[in-house]
Amino acid sequence: MKSPTSEIPGLLPSSETSRFTVDGLQPQVAVEPKSGEEIGDLLRLAGSQNWGIVPFGAGTKQGMGNSLRRFDVALSLANFNRVPEYQPEDLVVKVESGCRLVDLQRTLAPDNLFLPIDPPYYNESTLGGIVASNASGPWRFAHGTMRDFLLGISVVQPDGTRTKFGARVVKNVTGYDMCKLYVGSFGTLGILTDFYFKLKPLPPCEKTVLVVLKGLSEVGLALDKLFSSPLTPLAVELLNPAALAVLNQSISLTDSKEGYSLVVRFGEVETAVKWQVEQLEKLWGPLCAKGIILGDIVEQNLLWEVLREDRPYLNGFQGSVIKLKINGKSNQLVELTQRLESFKEKMEGQVFVKSHAGSGVIRAFFHFATSPVQEQRMVTCIQELRSHLRSSRGSVIVESLPLALKEAIDVWGYHSKDKSLMQRIKNEYDPQGRLNPGRFVV
Repeated sequence: MKSPTSEIPGLLPSSETSRFTVDGLQPQVAVEPKSGEEIGDLLRLAGSQNWGIVPFGAGTKQGMGNSLRRFDVALSLANFNRVPEYQPEDLVVKVESGCRLVDLQRTLAPDNLFLPIDPPYYNESTLGGIVASNASGPWRFAHGTMRDFLLGISVVQPDGTRTKFGARVVKNVTGYDMCKLYVGSFGTLGILTDFYFKLKPLPPCEKTVLVVLKGLSEVGLALDKLFSSPLTPLAVELLNPAALAVLNQSISLTDSKEGYSLVVRFGEVETAVKWQVEQLEKLWGPLCAKGIILGDIVEQNLLWEVLREDRPYLNGFQGSVIKLKINGKSNQLVELTQRLESFKEKMEGQVFVKSHAGSGVIRAFFHFATSPVQEQRMVTCIQELRSHLRSSRGSVIVESLPLALKEAIDVWGYHSKDKSLMQRIKNEYDPQGRLNPGRFVV
């Protein structure tokens, strides 16, 4: 590096840099600042030396995105792990970006409150990483995503300036909510240091219903009936037969080895939950081959952990694994599931599909033999899927893939109009391209 390392605030020993490796790239140095002022000093120094900086939380989402063009400094936010303000009576909390989600939930639980976000890597992810990637899980059906809970945010801009947007109270404002700009920005517009979130009360009673449908057409009928009914589930998940088999390996709930499964979560006062479960049985009875109701909270938590996490579908398989996040419309779910499973024949492999059925979000995991031919077939399948979704403004994001394939696949797949807008924003906030250079769309 051009500058003496003694000038770098929060510098870690050189032996620490290997744990910040991204896509096989290791930074020249790693830093762990203790304050916003130190982050600002680092960014000003980076500007004068033209360093590429990558912010780090737990690292669970560092594999997402394009390969980095430059990786000079890994900026760890491990010291930003506190909950400096918490007003349970106001349903508001202030959290630093390096705080893990699971630690925040433990702080809130004694007051029967929670932040209704349940992304993959729930036990490891930090709030900064979740905001930066806009990660979400099954709860998004009832509660939404991070954008719906973020009240305020503190940012250190690429030039070292510290800025705050929003506040701990909700106010009616005109113009653009700047907090939303940073959600899903993948650390390319500024270093996020802390947030204000609004909270919700924990449901006093929960029950989960898992059903195996007679066929994929029955899935469409079941969802139509559910969404046109007065029922208000917290989450509605769809598993294809392969994904159901993985679930059964992790938690033995049904002896059905084949079939499409819908899993519905209800949370309310006990009488309301009981009524909703009874109504669901009446709605879906003729469409189901098998159904079970879970009331035990430990068993439910284990089930939803498997549904939420990616690891059961990514790890322990031979060959190559690719994960797609497909954003479509809920009424496209059945057709898109059929299309994804048709790729299985082309790939001569397996596809595991789990969907947030009410939100139009599909997570598909392809397993196939590692070879140039199969990899090219996978690229072609992704291109076909993107072309199919273009008219409905859907998208296909490649969230996990072998490193060798990153140069062959456009992992984001955004349209030129979207790219143009993102480029203008990036040029405005980080004109030198110092933060996460090359990783996001522009």
